[in-house]
Amino acid sequence: MTELEEFSQAALRLGAPLSAQALEQARAYVAFLLERNAVVNLTAETQPRAVYLRHLADALPAAAYLKKALASPDSPAPRLADLGAGGGFIGFGLKLAWPQAEVTLIESLQRKFEFLNVAALRSGLKGLKVVRARAGLGPSAAFDAVVERAVAALPRALDIAATLLKPGGLLLAYQSRPPELSQPAVSRALRRSGFSFLENVAYRLPGETRQRCLAVFLYRSERP
Repeated sequence: MTELEEFSQAALRLGAPLSAQALEQARAYVAFLLERNAVVNLTAETQPRAVYLRHLADALPAAAYLKKALASPDSPAPRLADLGAGGGFIGFGLKLAWPQAEVTLIESLQRKFEFLNVAALRSGLKGLKVVRARAGLGPSAAFDAVVERAVAALPRALDIAATLLKPGGLLLAYQSRPPELSQPAVSRALRRSGFSFLENVAYRLPGETRQRCLAVFLYRSERP
C-alpha cells in the first residue's frame, strides 16, 4: 500500500473522506512541500508518509467536526481560518476535505508565507487564500471558525481567535490533552475573550496509541 492509499484510508477512519481529485491535490502539495523543505525549512519530516499521516491527516478530525457543525444550505461556503499556518498542513487539509469552504491561511513569517502562496496557486484549489499577518495584530475578521495548532498557549490562542471570529463562531484548538478549564489563566482568558467551552473531541492518528484532543470553544462576543 502506498502512503497516499494509507492517507486515503486514514481520511475515511477520521470521518473526512477524500475524493480522487483531492488525493491528487494532496500528492502534489506534499511533493512540492518536500521539494522546498530543504530551502525553506517547513517541517522536520523528510518522508512523504510522515507528512501525510502525522501532519496532513491531523487536519481531518477538525474538517469532519466543522462540516457537521457548520454545513447548511444557508451557508454552503463557510469561512475558515488556519491560524499560524506554517507549512499549511491544517489549512490544506481542511480545504481538501471540504472543497466548498473558503479557507484562509494566516502566517507571519515571510519565507513560509511565500511558500504557501506558491503552493496555493499550484494546487488549483479555489477559495484558498494566504494572508501575511502576525497573530493577533492583523485586522479583525469575521470567520465562521478558526483552527489553531501550536500557535500559542491556550489563553493566548483564545485572545487571538476572538479578533478573528464572528459571533457564534468556533475555535478548534489542538491540545495534547483536554484543557484544564479551572486553571486560572484559562478561566480568565475565557471570561476576557468572550468564549465558552463546548467539548473535547478525541481522536487517534494512524499508528498511534495515544489520543489527541481538539478543544472546541464557542465565541459569544459579549465580554462580561
